[in-house]
Parts: sequence; structure tokens; C-alpha cells
Amino acid sequence: MDGVDAAQRRRWLRRSLDWCAVASLGSLGGCATWRADEPGHTGHGEAVHALPPATQVLPFSQAEPGQLPAGWFPYVLRRDLPRTRYGLVREGDRVSLRAHARRSATGLHCALDIDPAQQGRLQFSWKVAQVHQRIDVAQAELDDCPARLIVAFDGDHQRLPLRERLFFDQVELFTGQRLPYAMLMYVWDGGRHAVESVHRNHRSSRIQYLTVESGSARAGQWLHYQRDVAADFRRVYGEAPGQVIGVGVLTDGDALKIDHEAWYGDISIT
Repeated sequence: MDGVDAAQRRRWLRRSLDWCAVASLGSLGGCATWRADEPGHTGHGEAVHALPPATQVLPFSQAEPGQLPAGWFPYVLRRDLPRTRYGLVREGDRVSLRAHARRSATGLHCALDIDPAQQGRLQFSWKVAQVHQRIDVAQAELDDCPARLIVAFDGDHQRLPLRERLFFDQVELFTGQRLPYAMLMYVWDGGRHAVESVHRNHRSSRIQYLTVESGSARAGQWLHYQRDVAADFRRVYGEAPGQVIGVGVLTDGDALKIDHEAWYGDISIT
């Protein structure tokens, strides 16, 4: 494995155990495992693992207010933190997903199987109530967002550098789930970084943030975005993307112990 013998690999694992444990059990800044929550919390329990991935992102607008949208399931970043609350609400003629984070960090995700070379046009919309100027996606201790949209990609994990594979191994050890090969997060920053700037997650280079909104000037408005997800992936990672295996949303406030409120419209990859 990259010329590293078994003994050296064990030494690497021992030296990195504390660091990786903190990374996997501590603040991953959106580093989700795409894991269904424990039985009973969602009403679907572990049966969600048997569901086949969807070939289209399941819409919020076609579900009834007051519940979680069908095909979307919670993922928990830290089980010692409060959970962001998600539910469908109606505003006029629009049904959207409301997220309310109170010092919390929980997301929702939808499992997919989409070829971005054939279906690479990502469209989404969101609205946030306010933007705290202190948040900064480039700093671990300030890494909160009123809104994030996450796209997860498959790939050959054996191609990753040893340090990344060790990190993935430790996350799997502590959570029981394998991280996606790569994640691209479209994020709303507090205003310190320009739109289109890119920042890597402080734990892994396989989690990258692409700033699509920054600052509070457009808070309180519904904003709509169209992205070429394959082109964005190539720009950020310098390689062609693999299959899209999921999308997720995440509104969090655990790093700064703050509250965030956001609304998400339908997401599509066409």
C-alpha cells in the first residue's frame, strides 16, 4: 500500500488514532456518513438501507407539510449534539423544507445513482433568515452555515493517499459507515470569502466547499442556482467525477453555538 509495510501502517494508525477519533466523533464540519438514523426516529428505521437509490432527487414540493419528505433521511454528525429540526412547510403556493438549527448539526440526505456525465445540471433554491458574520467555512472553529447543499460522489478509494485512507478507515471504525469518495458542498459563508471561492474541509481534502453565497445582503430572499456539477467537480478536484450517490442539505450552528433557520426548495439534477 503505497510502499508502506504492515508494521509501518500500524504505527500510522496508532499515531493517528486520537486525531481521527476526534475527526470522526467530533466536528466534521459537514463530513457526513450518509447513514440512516437509529430505528424509530424517522419512522422508517433501518429498512431505509434496503431502499434502492433514486435516479432523480425526490422533490419536497410533492409531499404534505408537517413531515419529513419521502426518500429523505437524517444523518447525524455528532450524537452528543442537539439535532437540527427539518420539516415540510407551506408558504403561499410553495411547499419547502424548513431547517431550524439551535446549536445543532444534523442533515438530511437522499441516496441517488446518477451519472453526472449524462445528468450534470444541478438546480436548487434556498432562503435563510439571517447570516452571522462570524461564520467562516475556512476555519474549523467557525465552520457553521445557514445553508449547505452537499453532493456525494463515488470513486475508487484505493486511489486516495494513505493519510486519506487512514481517515476513512477510522471514520468507518467509529461510525460503521464508509464516507463517499468525495463530497462537494455548495455553501453560504458569513461574508469573509468571495463567491466561487473554494476551501477544503479541515479534516479531509475529499470534502471541499464551494461558496455560492456570502454575507447577509440577500438574506430573507428565495435564491435560485444552476450549476454544472461535473464542471464544478473537475475545477475543485482536478479529475472527472464518478457517479453521484447522494445529495444532502445541512443547516448547522454547533461550532459557534448559534441558531440558524433556512428553507430549501426542490433540488434537481437533470
